[in-house]
Amino acid sequence: MHDDVIEIADGFWNLRGSFRVLGVDLGTQSSLVRLRSGRFVLLDCIPFGEAALAEIRRRTDGGAGVEAIVNLHPFHTLHVKTVAAMFPDATLYGTARHHRIAPTLRWAPETTEGEAFAARYAEDFDLLVPRGVDFIPENENLHFASVLVIHRQSETLHVDDTLSYLPVPGLRRLMLHPALGDVLQRRKGAAQEFRAWASELVERCGTVRRVCTAHMRLPPPGQFPSIAEEVRRAVQRVEKKLARHEEAFG
Repeated sequence: MHDDVIEIADGFWNLRGSFRVLGVDLGTQSSLVRLRSGRFVLLDCIPFGEAALAEIRRRTDGGAGVEAIVNLHPFHTLHVKTVAAMFPDATLYGTARHHRIAPTLRWAPETTEGEAFAARYAEDFDLLVPRGVDFIPENENLHFASVLVIHRQSETLHVDDTLSYLPVPGLRRLMLHPALGDVLQRRKGAAQEFRAWASELVERCGTVRRVCTAHMRLPPPGQFPSIAEEVRRAVQRVEKKLARHEEAFG
């Protein structure tokens, strides 16, 4: 378990957690974000260590300043109940799958992938939900889609799985999750819809200066002089998958 708390920018702290697969720690993340109102939200739930939890409480008046816990990835569910119990007065938001698998929790009615939630936090965040793909696929091993969050004030992108940082020497880059080809909807136009959404993401990243990714590692400061250009390259690398889908479905 990690207790890493990294100040990304004024009003944005990334918290690193442990997530092991076959003995390898892939890592995971949460972010504490200060809103324009002065209150805070937690993006995603991870197993907070003592140091991380103490830091959150120190910055949020013992936790009273946390107004919401926002779950952004439909398959990141392991620690939702634990974190909800840590901050019982915070409003709890999740995807439709969170509501389904943990029905006893006091979920707010707006799901994080929906327009009503995006409108509620429009003053602070831009929320981007991939189009042309199954957001919650039947195959629960396909973890491509999540709600991407851009915090305007700190110019920071928080993203789970949809984009990851590959820290391999010589290949340090952002990459789209390899499950894209499996979650593209099997219908005409799905690849075009995803391509259009990806273009919107690249454009929106024009004002993004920092990116926080869930797995592997956090990109070091200055790794990408242009986040938009790095995302554009990641999209270019999946063009063959999109072209194959178009050949099969139109």
